[in-house]
Amino acid sequence: MFKGINQFWVGLGLGCGLVATWVFLGPSSGSVADPSGSELVQDPAAPSWVSHARGLTMAGNREYALPLNNPDTVSAEQATHLKESDLVIGLSIYGKARAYPWWIMSNFHVVNDTLQVGQQSQLPLMVAMCEQCSGSAAFIPTIPELEDRPLTFQICGVHNGTFEIADFQSQSKWHPFAGEATEGPLKGRRLTQVGSTITSWKSWREKHPHTDVVLGSETLRQRPHGQSFGASMGHAHMHPVFGKSSNLEDQRLPSNTLVFGLLPEPGGQALAVPYDLIRSRVPLQIDGNGQPVVLLPSGDFGVRAYARQQEGQTLTFTRVSGSTFSLQDQDGNIWDEYGRCL
Repeated sequence: MFKGINQFWVGLGLGCGLVATWVFLGPSSGSVADPSGSELVQDPAAPSWVSHARGLTMAGNREYALPLNNPDTVSAEQATHLKESDLVIGLSIYGKARAYPWWIMSNFHVVNDTLQVGQQSQLPLMVAMCEQCSGSAAFIPTIPELEDRPLTFQICGVHNGTFEIADFQSQSKWHPFAGEATEGPLKGRRLTQVGSTITSWKSWREKHPHTDVVLGSETLRQRPHGQSFGASMGHAHMHPVFGKSSNLEDQRLPSNTLVFGLLPEPGGQALAVPYDLIRSRVPLQIDGNGQPVVLLPSGDFGVRAYARQQEGQTLTFTRVSGSTFSLQDQDGNIWDEYGRCL
């Protein structure tokens, strides 16, 4: 009897054609050269990404787009600052669940956080979000050279229709949703991705009643929230700052199509799957870069993706009659939406 199938991490994004930004999902490590510890020092001759960030006005209403560092949280019962319809980015790791409200994230885009798991263990996290491309992703921001000190990130510019981030420790630039360094001493490195999903606060709280939720400052909580114009999921609006770097010539999909992204091993081909297709064909079974994958909708905007190969066998699923997410393979085994064989 099978125990479980391997999960690709969960997320969603907005494609501008198929080339601009979406949430990339997939393997968390690659075969790249390990930079020595001496290469992690700042290069004084390198262009300052802080200066670049200063020039990035992010819709023209502030000079910096600062990260949110180790924000305060409250329990679900104390979360009076949320509406049931508010979107959240939800994470559940080692039995600990946390929600990041979309309207709070849209003021920072990057959160450097720490999750308490167990009595003495703390897990560093970096959560990235872009309302322009309706995307989010979460990572464990550690590398072997600095295993006792996690990398911390801030927006440093715009690229491919979304923002770029850079770590303070080496000033390497990273793709916020692939978790891969694109420039600098850590170029080619990938962070370990953790599962996240975009859904309503109501849906997240029902599935994770013991979740905590990011609070935000008192001033921030007084601001209007919800899905405003130009910031709702799948919106067609694109701010000129992002439009200049987007590939709008690729017409294979409308620019505001929500897609689920699968990121392959280095050198492979990324794959974008339209979200409407995932919702309309349950379960959607595809070949993702040579690996059989099954995709399931989860919550309001989430997707669960699993490799279909188990012990050398490729599984083929059908939906169990009368069930929303239970699947049956060709041998009669029943699986749940979490990739577990029941």
